[in-house]
Amino acid sequence: MISAMIFTSFFTPSKSYSKKSNSFSYFASLRASETNVRSGPGRIYPIKFTYKIKNIPVLVTDEYDNWNEISDYEGQTGWISKSLITKKRHLMIRTSKAFAKIHKSPNSNSRIIFKLENNVIGSYIKCLEDWCKMEVDGKKGWVQKNDLYGFR
Repeated sequence: MISAMIFTSFFTPSKSYSKKSNSFSYFASLRASETNVRSGPGRIYPIKFTYKIKNIPVLVTDEYDNWNEISDYEGQTGWISKSLITKKRHLMIRTSKAFAKIHKSPNSNSRIIFKLENNVIGSYIKCLEDWCKMEVDGKKGWVQKNDLYGFR
């Protein structure tokens, strides 16, 4: 009986795994082309949903052991293995307009190089006050921050 209680106390997951801190969060990207998101930090927790695209930007909001709690562009949350995240940043077009305009320089009066639809993902280069520079399919340009997800 005592050995069963010891086993249970060591191997029963606890909801106290999270050490929430409002100051702790950073953007990262999904490393794999298929990533399972779980309800807790471990393989014993059920899969909530699966991402089927690589490089999606996610906000890491907490860490526990080898797991990261994340939030995505739709506000969905869950836990993924740290090995499935890279700190190489990506940005995602998230606009209420038909498309986001990609400019030659960080100025709305500058030449429009190309236009991108929602959910297009590109590599993060840098951000200024209201603009971020990104690269998509070898083309670089500036996008207004209010049309993006994946920056701070």
